[in-house]
Amino acid sequence: MFKSGCVCCGTESDFQEYIRYQNETVFSHYEGTIIGKCVTCGTLKTFPKINAAFDPQENHTRVYEKDIRKFEKLFQPIVDKIKRHKPTGRILDVGCATGILLSLLKKERYDITGIEPNRKEYLKARKRLGSRVVNTTINIYIRKHRKKFEGIIYNHVLEHIEDITNELKSAKKILKPGGIIVIGLPNTDNIIFSLRKKYWEFLMPTQHIWHFGKKQIRELMQKNGFKIIDASYSDDDRFDYPLAKRIYFKCLSFINRLLNTGEAQLLVVLKTP
Repeated sequence: MFKSGCVCCGTESDFQEYIRYQNETVFSHYEGTIIGKCVTCGTLKTFPKINAAFDPQENHTRVYEKDIRKFEKLFQPIVDKIKRHKPTGRILDVGCATGILLSLLKKERYDITGIEPNRKEYLKARKRLGSRVVNTTINIYIRKHRKKFEGIIYNHVLEHIEDITNELKSAKKILKPGGIIVIGLPNTDNIIFSLRKKYWEFLMPTQHIWHFGKKQIRELMQKNGFKIIDASYSDDDRFDYPLAKRIYFKCLSFINRLLNTGEAQLLVVLKTP
């Protein structure tokens, strides 16, 4: 048992060791990392929050740009949710990476803005979208700009942020009345994680500080003045896996669908009065 800050209370909470990477061969770069479970809310947290072997300035530019069509397909459900809940308006993508998602929204005639703190990814997004993308964080952005938005996107970003409460507080300041936040993040509440535990590919403990299940993310949103109004779940296709493994994971994905869950959760949240 050890103590650390948790999203459920904003102060120190007790954590029990849940996963330990020790004497690893499969994920040797995670060696020494521990994932603890908050005894109060059940949220999982990585210790240390950044592994010494991980470069926090590492970027995924090559990954995104290598197969743009693949990522356009992955991002389309986000576009569809925004179109369903906000057919028009100004959209902010926090952590927009190289701007592929924003490009899809631009085609749908949204007024787009992107924030990307990683310099290399920002430069690629800037080349793609011009001055619509800013190399900064949301806290700095709101001090310099007075724009308000109908929609804000956090697509696989919140799990990287230590102080999520402060981040959501900042987002609320620039969200128009009736505005939405679209959140994509891994979901630990699924059969694949339950069986694979530390070998689940999407834990990524050298990058992800927080690991949420369906219950934990719902409680986090309620605590910070948001209500989930739309939720959907999906599993990775694992197209590059051998046939036998693909069949195995498809069977697990079928179970996830029966249980209305999956490895990834895509949420639409509304600011409550």
